[in-house]
Amino acid sequence: MMQSLVATQSQGRLAMSSKKSGFSGAINHFQTRVCAMRGVESRVVQIEASRVCDLTGKKANNGYVVTFSHKRNKKLQQPNLQYKKVYWPEGQRWVKLRICTKAIKTVEKKGLQAMAKEAGIDLWKLPYEDARLGRKEWLAQNESTPPMKKNTRKMKNPEKLAASKKTPLTAKYCSGKIALVRSE
Repeated sequence: MMQSLVATQSQGRLAMSSKKSGFSGAINHFQTRVCAMRGVESRVVQIEASRVCDLTGKKANNGYVVTFSHKRNKKLQQPNLQYKKVYWPEGQRWVKLRICTKAIKTVEKKGLQAMAKEAGIDLWKLPYEDARLGRKEWLAQNESTPPMKKNTRKMKNPEKLAASKKTPLTAKYCSGKIALVRSE
């Protein structure tokens, strides 16, 4: 996964802006680009997001592949990382984490709150899905309609429109995705 941070020269100082705070990756190199619209030179930092477990801090291990003739070739043994939504009962939400399979077992034993405290993670700042009953009831009562673009090819003749057997397409949410369905 690649992320890029944009650094601009402003009054002799280097200012950096990021969409995601606190990365644990390595800076590969700087690239210099000139913005055509503003004429300002900006430097782009290429960052590779490292493969590290959010809760345990597990990362790649150096190892060897040993051939039949006992030649040794270096190899990285990566942790078994999974993107996982874990339920956090204190916050009444599903928190999205990138954790190793051993951490999944440890969360079941210790609990998410205790492991996050050990790792120094603020669970309130992570991406989540709300699981509160009040919120679910409100969403069920106030069913939202997805956005739909304006139909420029719509029939303009009202007589033809009334005689047409086709009903107009409407947008509906279907298992989290927008689907265009003919209303009946």
